[in-house]
Amino acid sequence: MKIGFFDSGIGGLTVLKKVVMNFGNHNYFYFGDTLNVPYGTKPQSFLINNLEHIFDFFEDLGVDILIAACNTTDSLVNKGLVNPYDRKFKYISIIKNGLFQIQENDNVLLLATQNTINLGSYRELIIQKDVKKITEIACPLFVPLIEEGYWYGPMAESIIRYYLIDSTHKYDKVILGCTHYPILKKHISKIVKTQIIDPSFGIINSLKEEKTLDFIKGRANINFYVSGETEKFKYLSKKFLKNINYKPSYSKIDLVNKKIIKKF
Repeated sequence: MKIGFFDSGIGGLTVLKKVVMNFGNHNYFYFGDTLNVPYGTKPQSFLINNLEHIFDFFEDLGVDILIAACNTTDSLVNKGLVNPYDRKFKYISIIKNGLFQIQENDNVLLLATQNTINLGSYRELIIQKDVKKITEIACPLFVPLIEEGYWYGPMAESIIRYYLIDSTHKYDKVILGCTHYPILKKHISKIVKTQIIDPSFGIINSLKEEKTLDFIKGRANINFYVSGETEKFKYLSKKFLKNINYKPSYSKIDLVNKKIIKKF
């Protein structure tokens, strides 16, 4: 099975890693848009046009499944601004599948990018679950922090505390509404001290329930494609995926013209 993932940078690796650990040796294709990271503050018109190019790219690759490993762009899909459902691949939404742990009367905190919050896809789906209350906090510094490799230490602690200092003990569930954010989960949990939900587990749950994928033993092939910075992506991806068995390849691409610029 050929399975694709896309994100603005390394955040989607949090989804890729779980899929590889649960389903093993398939052919994986990951696009990190390092030229345009972060997506959280980009104009919607740019993101819509860019997302169409991403879908074209994966369709040309011939993937069977395309997993949204980016909440910001998946918000555009859920608002009907982009349609991947008439493509040749099966599109799997992280937002639609990510809220199965939210229950009636929960007091929910959503941490997400500004674009994700503005689009309101999470808010609409959470409200449908008859929660007691939903609070949303945009955390625009989280993605640049993670993309620079500051996953631990005083800088990460300081920035997380800046956004969440008033959120201690107030909520039943905290949703990490950006695939980058689970990389900071240990720091976040020190402050909010409640159940933290990573929506990517909903992807795994969906794939298992629908029996879309079987587990295959062996070494997974992961084909990485990036649009901009290369060496930092290669270093950080190896660091994050060090505990899984895989064979990588790396390519820098021109997304618009769907051309490989170089292998790295």
